Amino acid sequence: MPPVVTGPRRLVLLARPGAGKSTQAERLAARLGVVHLATGDVLRREVASATPLGRAVAEALEHGELAPDELVMSAIVPDLEEALTRGGGFVLDGFPRDLPQARALAGLSARGLEPQLALEIDVSVAECRRRLLARAPLEGRNDDNAETIDHRLASYEAEMAPVIDFYREEGILRVVDGERAPDEVTKLLFGELGLD
Repeated sequence: MPPVVTGPRRLVLLARPGAGKSTQAERLAARLGVVHLATGDVLRREVASATPLGRAVAEALEHGELAPDELVMSAIVPDLEEALTRGGGFVLDGFPRDLPQARALAGLSARGLEPQLALEIDVSVAECRRRLLARAPLEGRNDDNAETIDHRLASYEAEMAPVIDFYREEGILRVVDGERAPDEVTKLLFGELGLD
């Protein structure tokens, strides 16, 4: 069991595709003793359970669209509440994905669900592209070709630049160099939380 950790326990982790965000989110959650919440997993669970919410998400995805913000919020808020009860906090991975979601999440302060800290793992577009192209054949991902990777990275820039600005203006953004070895990135993230 990890030692008792004081300080931020409700975190948002931000990074371009290919920056290693999920790996670092798992490490942070384990070290803090909180829940790692990956939005994609939450939405896939809803779809697999064929809940009304899951059916609405599936319908959006079938049309090649992202799940609308209100559906994502409806899916994630119960998990945030459970994470707070069960583990005393969370590391969010893949949420918020746009400014309306970031604002909606900040608006949950009365319920104690707003993030205390947003950590950005900064990896250049060129390096993320290189990593994604290199791992595509290893992971058997036929959809990860140069065109789809470039589209994903461009979408991230368009959607997330306002989110990063929002957290910077809120005074809760911290940025670490993500181009180092994974263990070094973990140390940098832990350092931002005052952990060794």
